[in-house]
Amino acid sequence: MISGMSGRKASGSSPTSPINADKAENEDAFLEEVAEEKPHVKPYFTKKILDMEVVEGSAARFDCKIEGYPDPEVMWFKDDQPVKESRHFQIDYDEEGNCSLTISEVCGDDDAKYTCKAVNSLGEATCTAELLVETMAKEGEGEGEEDEEEEE
Repeated sequence: MISGMSGRKASGSSPTSPINADKAENEDAFLEEVAEEKPHVKPYFTKKILDMEVVEGSAARFDCKIEGYPDPEVMWFKDDQPVKESRHFQIDYDEEGNCSLTISEVCGDDDAKYTCKAVNSLGEATCTAELLVETMAKEGEGEGEEDEEEEE
């Protein structure tokens, strides 16, 4: 099979071949027609972000999937304030509509309500979830808990 494929490559697959130039133009025209026929749809979530609880110092990741055409612009918010991408907050969005917000080394300040908002010319959609950060008890803070256990 491999030799058959290489034989096909050798027979007129040069990018300057007039046959391939016509074929490429036809493919481009076909792709443009398909794009024009795609129905315009306001954004909607096929997978929404979920509430989560993480231990301080670990990473948290909110995942969602967004549909819509034209492709929506995606924005993330923490307690209604825009999230700026940084080392701490990483935003990913691929052409299939998978979107994520990853928070590295979560701290108490990250305990908040997070919202993903998708907007296109036809409308917008949002989904919201809570991030609960479990902080590690400092020395001396856990003494009350030990007393409760002894009483039981």
